[in-house]
Amino acid sequence: MILYQGLLRSPASWARVGRGYLGELLHLGIDVCAVAARGFRYDERFPLPPGLVEYTPREARREFESAVGLGFLHPPHIERLIGTPRLNLFVWEADRVPPTWIDALERGVDTVLVPSTFAREAMVSSGFPEERVVRVPYGYDHRTLKSAATLVDRVESAGGGPFMFLAVVAPHRRKGVEELCRAYRQAFTKSDDVLLRVKTTYDPGSAGRRFAFEIPSWDSLLGATGLKSDDAPPVVVDVCTLDDGEMLDQYASAHVVVQPSSGESFGLASLEGAALGRAVVATDWGGHCDFLPAGPDRIGYRLERASDQLYEPVPEACVAMIDIDALAGRLRWHYDHPTESLQVGQTLRAHVAEWTWEAATHSLLDALTG
Repeated sequence: MILYQGLLRSPASWARVGRGYLGELLHLGIDVCAVAARGFRYDERFPLPPGLVEYTPREARREFESAVGLGFLHPPHIERLIGTPRLNLFVWEADRVPPTWIDALERGVDTVLVPSTFAREAMVSSGFPEERVVRVPYGYDHRTLKSAATLVDRVESAGGGPFMFLAVVAPHRRKGVEELCRAYRQAFTKSDDVLLRVKTTYDPGSAGRRFAFEIPSWDSLLGATGLKSDDAPPVVVDVCTLDDGEMLDQYASAHVVVQPSSGESFGLASLEGAALGRAVVATDWGGHCDFLPAGPDRIGYRLERASDQLYEPVPEACVAMIDIDALAGRLRWHYDHPTESLQVGQTLRAHVAEWTWEAATHSLLDALTG
C-alpha cells in the first residue's frame, strides 16, 4: 500500500504532479490511497484520478502507519508524513536550498525525490546526502493529450487569427513575467498580428495580502512595461482555474509556449507545450534543460542573487535572469517564421515523446521499491 500525502484538489503544479503519478499508479493496479489535504487555491470540486480514495489524517494514522509514505509536503511540515519508509517529493528553483529545509528533510524522510538534474544538484550542493536524493521526473498525460491534439490539428488547419504566445505562470517575480512583458513590448507593436496570453491562477492586486516574491498586480505590471500604451501589442491575462484537460487545450490553441523563469525545478508547462508540438522558448537554466534540447529557444541569462524572488530566503542562492533582448529577438523570429516555428514544435514533440506520466511512474516505483 502507498499512502500519498499532499495537495491534490488544486490547479497548482504540485497538485497536478500528484494527480499525474496517482492516476498512473491506479492504472497500473497499484494499491494506493491519499490523505485529504488543503492548501493553495484549494477547490473541493477539483477532479481527482478515478478510483482514488481519500482519508482524513486521523483515519490515515490509524489505518496506514505501515504503508509506504509518499509525500509532497512543505519541509517545515515534514513531521506530518505517515508511513514506513517515508519518501518526499521536493522542488526548489534556485541553486541552493534553505538550510532549515535540508535539516528537516534529512531528519524526517528516508529519501527525497526530485524531478530534475538541476534540483538534485541543488540538494547535494546544499549538503543533503547524495545517496538519499533520487531523480524521478514528471510527465504529460498521453491519454488526455489525444483530445487536445485534435484541437491542435484544427488550429493549424484553420489558419488566421493572431500568432499567440502562451505563458502559464504564477504572478511571481521568479516566473520572469516582467522580463517577458518587456521583451514582448520590445519585439512587437499594435500593427503586428500577435497576442500574448497569460494564463494565471490569481492576481496579487486583488488579494488581501501580498508577498515580496509576487508582482504588485497584473494591471500595474502591464502599465510599467508599456503594454497599456496606444501602440502596444495586445495582451490577455486570464485569471481562472482550469482542470488538467482544459490546460492542455490552452497549449493546443497557442503557437509558442514561453517560460522565461529565473528558476524551474522541472517546468511542467514547457513539457506539456512541447508534447503538443508547440515550440517552447525558455531560460537556458533549470530543470527543463533535462528535456528541452539545446538551441536558440533556450535563451541566455545572467546569474544573480535571488533576493526577494524565492519563497524562503537563502542568502547565497542564485537565479538566472533571462536576456530580454535575446528573448525579444526569438519571439520575433517565431512570428516572422511561422512555418519554421511549427516545424520546431513538431521536432520538439518527437523529442519529448517518452516523457509521459506512465514512464515517470515506473521511475517512481523503482524509487519506492529500491
